[in-house]
Amino acid sequence: MGNKTMLYLLVLIVLFFLITDVITLMFRGPNFTVEYYNSDVLVGYNDVATITTISGLKFKSEKKKEEYLTTYNQTSLETFRKYFSEVSKDIGKNIEVLDFKSNIKNNGNILEITETVVLKGIVQPESDTYTLDMGQIRMNSVANSTFKVHLPEDVRIESVEPTPTKNLGTLIIWSGEDIKTFPRIVYKRLSLQDYQKEGE
Repeated sequence: MGNKTMLYLLVLIVLFFLITDVITLMFRGPNFTVEYYNSDVLVGYNDVATITTISGLKFKSEKKKEEYLTTYNQTSLETFRKYFSEVSKDIGKNIEVLDFKSNIKNNGNILEITETVVLKGIVQPESDTYTLDMGQIRMNSVANSTFKVHLPEDVRIESVEPTPTKNLGTLIIWSGEDIKTFPRIVYKRLSLQDYQKEGE
């Protein structure tokens, strides 16, 4: 597995947006297993999305956990911005990191990391439609995991890929083995005419 592929695994599977070349090299082993992750993507009618991911990692040893924490705490917002500048070139989208926050809890043998990142550019407005998309980046299927996209209340969904576990209209959920690639969702705002048709 190449460095770039492993980096994508870290970004979009393990911790969603944890990135540094040092971490890539550190986890070639790998030194941990992903026990679970739950990601929530909040989108609206602009080009900004907020993504919050809670991940549970189990390490092979306490030493490996401490090494991970040391490297993780050295990761800066500027590092994320630089990384996504490179990702933008790879997937043909201009992605900008507007904000990033994280919190770590040491729950016994599980290290739980909560990360919230605000990204500009993964939603593409075009005419009256909006497309959430990061290309065909594959994601790992972890049994105790969910990936959820939250849409506005007045939304009309045009298409969703891949097939979700549940489609609740304004909430689309992928669970376990249904998590295959970063989703592509095309949606638009319901017009007055759409409301009138729904009421007929």
